[in-house]
Amino acid sequence: MAARARRHRRSVKGRVWAGVAAAAAAGVAVAATLTTSAGAAWTSTWNVSASGWTASDSPQVAVDRQGDSLLAWTACDQSTPGCYYRVQTRVRTAAGATGAIRTLSPDGAAVSFPEIASDDTGDSAVVWQQDGHVVGRRVAASGALVGPLRRLSTSGPASGAVVAVSPAGTAMAAWTEIRDGSRYAVARRLMTDGSLGVPLTLGSAYGEQPAIGVDRSGRFVVAWVRGGSEVVARRISSTAVGGTAVLTSSIASYAGFGSVRVGVDRDGDAVISYHSGGGERAQQWASRWSRTGTLSAPLRISASTDNVGFAHALATDLEGDSMIVWNRLNSGRPELLGRRLSAAGTRGTVVALGTGERPDLAVDDDGDGMLVFQTVVPTSTIPYSYTKTTARTFTRSGGWGTARTLTSDGGAPQAGSRPTARFTVIWQRVSYPYTIRSVTGP
Repeated sequence: MAARARRHRRSVKGRVWAGVAAAAAAGVAVAATLTTSAGAAWTSTWNVSASGWTASDSPQVAVDRQGDSLLAWTACDQSTPGCYYRVQTRVRTAAGATGAIRTLSPDGAAVSFPEIASDDTGDSAVVWQQDGHVVGRRVAASGALVGPLRRLSTSGPASGAVVAVSPAGTAMAAWTEIRDGSRYAVARRLMTDGSLGVPLTLGSAYGEQPAIGVDRSGRFVVAWVRGGSEVVARRISSTAVGGTAVLTSSIASYAGFGSVRVGVDRDGDAVISYHSGGGERAQQWASRWSRTGTLSAPLRISASTDNVGFAHALATDLEGDSMIVWNRLNSGRPELLGRRLSAAGTRGTVVALGTGERPDLAVDDDGDGMLVFQTVVPTSTIPYSYTKTTARTFTRSGGWGTARTLTSDGGAPQAGSRPTARFTVIWQRVSYPYTIRSVTGP
């Protein structure tokens, strides 16, 4: 995640007890067990995409402050020649009512990687890659499309689109595009009526996907990799684009930086997490950039002995406390680790979360949240593996709940939250026809 403004959180009441001594002896804490209230429950899993359509690997979900969700994905109608993919969305209310499926992209276009975000009342923005450019549309809280399809990028090829929406509804998209052989990070507003702001060229870029977040007053933070050798960030208010902050000047990275994520609290204090490559060990880092412009020294999140993978997730609550989850190889298997980072910059205990990859995080207003991830499980029979999606809740104090398998046939999960710890998860079935599915809980 890039950390998105739509993700919120709530308190989960429960008991936390000690972990296993063997893991503690290895220098990594075992996740504590969390007992949720007896009234907590998951809804039935339901099919989001249409029967007869086959989806691709990019489901997304955004949840507003009433608990209504907008779900987005790409899929194609198998009954049509060529089975070209289209970006589609669907609303599901907090009460469980589902809206009609809407198609946002034109027939025959080459589309991929939709990203979505919602404001407080459910008005949303959807951006994606289409025919070498970045495009976007607004979607009303009812699910109806607002205004025409808009081309956001100014040159091509353009890729890596991300989006955040302010509480009042202004959307800001950011991406990387190529002009005259050079790459640039660019941002642009997409208004509630579907009209566009002017393109904002933020600076040179390396080609990595940027990250974006927004505070409660509508100030955006965009972070990206510049030149492969540093991570930088800028703030964008309604009237100005701030100066560039260089976050990584004190870190040596022989193979460059990547996998940038942004979390922003209610007042505009930002946490930017990223991966450093090369040298003896790849590492996971985080930088804290206050709303007044004070930049703290980078914090090493992973252990110095770990060889960290690129997949990681960041979520920041309204008070500025964050959860960071990343992966490393353990005996050839991807293992997920988690760590709390307080608003004051205090790093919590590293917690081993089990085998998994493609993590995503959602948090509520108070800092309680959910991690979702996929795990490829080997088997002794054809096809010799299956992919499952797992969810784990965590508390604002850093206690972790037990793992819950949401499906044994699904991956690429994403999660969103209401203001009070009720989470909506979306994933794609791994078996044909790759149906998009969703569930809400606990």
